[in-house]
Amino acid sequence: MAVKRKYNLRFGRKNLPAFILEKDNVVRIIVFTTIYSLVFINIFRPFNSETWIPGITRFNYFLYSSLMVLIGMFLISLSRVIMNFFTKKFQIGYLEYAIWIFAEVVLISAIYVFIAFKVGFTDNYISDYNAPITFWEAMFNIYRKAIANTIWMLLIPYVISFLYLSNENLVKMLKDQPSKEQNIIHFKDEKGDIRFSVTSDNVLYAESADNYVIIRYLSNGKVSDFFLRNNLKKLAEEMSDTPLQRCHRSFMINVEHVSTIKKDNADYIVEFDTNNIKNITISKTYQESIMEAFTKFSHQKKQQIIPK
Repeated sequence: MAVKRKYNLRFGRKNLPAFILEKDNVVRIIVFTTIYSLVFINIFRPFNSETWIPGITRFNYFLYSSLMVLIGMFLISLSRVIMNFFTKKFQIGYLEYAIWIFAEVVLISAIYVFIAFKVGFTDNYISDYNAPITFWEAMFNIYRKAIANTIWMLLIPYVISFLYLSNENLVKMLKDQPSKEQNIIHFKDEKGDIRFSVTSDNVLYAESADNYVIIRYLSNGKVSDFFLRNNLKKLAEEMSDTPLQRCHRSFMINVEHVSTIKKDNADYIVEFDTNNIKNITISKTYQESIMEAFTKFSHQKKQQIIPK
């Protein structure tokens, strides 16, 4: 599958975290900002907003403030839809994100100034001004204050949302990261007793030998063997969720240590990333499962599949 190329549009050094642009998180930011703005405006009535329309009642103030907030959130929602399509082709950073938000503020403020003009606030502003002022000077002053007020209204919920989502993303990353205990493989004998425990990244492969399985592993940088009284079939069932996967009737390999898989005629040959380890053939029966495990467990290393 071809990977869509993203063009880099950021001027700063850091890319914007992907979780900020996730659809669910964008919706959460908009919903939280809407609720915060409605509650804050109607409780505290900032910027002397109750004087913008003379003689306005509490109920009408609630209607007008709700309308203003909803208009703002609609424009932001539309902007984020455009941003979603834009960031599919272009990689942006913190600076570009901040510029985009400021452009939203400028647009929203322009709509607010237009509404202020329609409801007669501009005429009241000119009449109450301490010195003679032209219509366009009044409009500029109102526009400048609208930008400042909108920034302050959005700043608090945006900062709270960013901190909350950052913390949530960090918790998620910690949960997804395997713990040290989860990286330990416990080898049990035929009776089900644990006989040998080792971290998964130190296991190389397992080989069947009569009534035993030879576990080949790394110890202090050297290759060592451990003889486990068990059979490979039972061991493969126990190791189904680990990187140690069966590839042959006599072998299991740790795909985390596979550097290359080469196709030789109808067979696939495994090469390890550790010196002096023999190559192992993948039987046809296990080719599909090994490829799946190879993709699942070894994506952080520089492995490759080479057809012949």
